[in-house]
Amino acid sequence: MKGKLAGLYKKELSVFFSMPVAYAVLAVFMVLSGYFFASIVNQYAEFSLRSMSSQQRQMIDMNMIEWIFRPYFHNILVILVFMMPLVTMRLFAEEKREGTSELLFTYPVKDFTVVMSKFLSAMTVYALMLVSSAACFIMLGFITKYELLPVLAGMLGLFLAGGAFIMLGIFISSLTESQIVSGVITLGALLLSLVMPWIAQAAGPSWQKIIMALSVQQQFDSFAKGVLDTANLAFFINIMVLFFFLTLRSLETKKWRG
Repeated sequence: MKGKLAGLYKKELSVFFSMPVAYAVLAVFMVLSGYFFASIVNQYAEFSLRSMSSQQRQMIDMNMIEWIFRPYFHNILVILVFMMPLVTMRLFAEEKREGTSELLFTYPVKDFTVVMSKFLSAMTVYALMLVSSAACFIMLGFITKYELLPVLAGMLGLFLAGGAFIMLGIFISSLTESQIVSGVITLGALLLSLVMPWIAQAAGPSWQKIIMALSVQQQFDSFAKGVLDTANLAFFINIMVLFFFLTLRSLETKKWRG
């Protein structure tokens, strides 16, 4: 099974990087993440310079989490909402359109292996995207000192949130033959998950807690603040497991229908 998984994983990566969209996604993400990081750090530096007393400077320096890390991680989360559909929209939809999905499932491999290979290949691409974010913090380390643990917590949160976004996109891709339809529906679903705090404000008190519990921003905020909470970890892991399971059921339905 490991050999078959590795083979399919390499195939998915080679196909992805044979297309211009792969390099466009990586380049756009690097530019946007670098721009937001530079803008936030510049605002932080300007505010620090405006502070006259040493006491105020000390308070600002101790609050880099609120001034730099937290807003930056939330900005990256918003970028992911628009980038992840480009990564996942072709994973099943393209094979269905080209008729290669039937050939794929005639191979002696389980659906689990097929889905896992696509998930791991997409996560590899996403990991390369996150490298640019890590590079920003490495450069910041040459300028000023900061606590590393809040940054690691934020990066872990981004990794888990990205994994949940990817698994959702894979599930939607398994439902359609059109890459565009897959990308648009994934984008709409991710946008909906992002605006749940606003939806909760309009809902009644009895629904607010439920909606906020399903809010990606709400669950991610603890990571952005440098706090590791098992409930937040479980939320994103459960999202990945849920859509992995639903993808398997989707593939089984397609086989049953012929």
